[in-house]
Parts: sequence; structure tokens; C-alpha cells
Amino acid sequence: MADFDGARLFVYARSLGTVLRIDGEIDAVNATSVAQAIRRFALLKTPLILDLSQLFLSVDGFRALLVLNHEHQQARVHCSVVAGAALHPLLGIVGDHGLPVVGSVAEALQLIEDIVGSRRRFLAGMVRDRHARHEASPRRRDPVLMR
Repeated sequence: MADFDGARLFVYARSLGTVLRIDGEIDAVNATSVAQAIRRFALLKTPLILDLSQLFLSVDGFRALLVLNHEHQQARVHCSVVAGAALHPLLGIVGDHGLPVVGSVAEALQLIEDIVGSRRRFLAGMVRDRHARHEASPRRRDPVLMR
């Protein structure tokens, strides 16, 4: 647990990603330091789940969240946001926020599991297709062996 002038960050490592639960309040005083802490976890390049269900978020905090979301997209780091009662009004005001909002940590973990499963099936299909094309192609004789 880390304390950032009214916001508390709790970290839970899961097999599918990292859950960062933030309680308290993110405002002009601590938005930058909380965002920096989240950035350090994004460097791991594993999926993140930001559990903000117990958080009050000021406009400064919401702005920091939008910047983080853009950075995660650019870095190709999957990040889900569990929104709470304080975040929902801001989401309603800013219509095209682009935040990947989910209803719970369990839903976010299921989403990551589904993404990983889809990727595995896609890659397995590519390997099968390549193997099938290789087996179906006519074998070329090595000119050196034909002598």
C-alpha cells in the first residue's frame, strides 16, 4: 500500500495482470504522483486493472486518467477501469472518453482471459494453416541428391 496525500494505492498481482485499487480521492494535489505510480506498473507491459470503485475523482484526476489511458493505448498495454459512483457522472459528461470501463475486477479479469484465449486460438490457427500448406506443397527434389 502507498499513500498519496489522500489517495491510497493497493496492488494485487494476479496471473492475468495487475490490479491497482485506488481508494480515497485524486485531485489537483496528488493527481500527478498517483499517475506516476500507475506509469511504473505500465512499464511491466502486463495487463492492468484500475479499480476506482471506491475513489472520488476530481476533474484533475479525471484528466490524469484520460492521459494515462492514451499512454496505455500508445504503449499497447491493456488497461481496464472499474468505475465507481464518483466516476460515472464524469463519464456521462465526457461522452467520447475512450476509457475501457468494466463493471468489476472479475469482469476485467474475464475480459483479459478472453483476449488471451482468442490470441492463442488465432496463433494456433496460423500454425495449422502453415503446416497444412507445407504438407500440401509438392516436394522439390534436391538437385545435389539426384546425381
